[in-house]
Amino acid sequence: MDKAYKAKETGKLVLFGILIFSILEMGFIRLAFPSHYTDRLLFIPAYFLVLGIVVLLILSRMKRSRLHPARAIGRLMLFNVAQMTLSFFLLFCYYYFVDIQEHTIVIAFSVFYIYFMGIKMFILYNIDKLHKIETKRLQNAANGK
Repeated sequence: MDKAYKAKETGKLVLFGILIFSILEMGFIRLAFPSHYTDRLLFIPAYFLVLGIVVLLILSRMKRSRLHPARAIGRLMLFNVAQMTLSFFLLFCYYYFVDIQEHTIVIAFSVFYIYFMGIKMFILYNIDKLHKIETKRLQNAANGK
């Protein structure tokens, strides 16, 4: 039997996943390309950790307010556009205002962005799974009456 989605467990998994991936990515850059590693690269994992916390807070707020699924998806798409715009702005700032290796920043940020989008897909899959289980439960209860 399928286990229902649990927000606290998923939140811990997401934050733990971001921290582990941060350690792995920064460790790889530091070991494989020591000349390209700077302490300013640590801003990238911190940015995505904060972004992960914000995503979890937004999703928990949507769950509490019991939004219609179409409105929730609209808000999530709006958040995705805001996230992408902020990410492009941060890359622009790094590229033009911070005097470090540009290609290292772009590659590290892009890899983390792709990983983060995978995490968001995992979260949304779990929410969709919960929604389907809840809908099926409500339909079975309505048919039983």
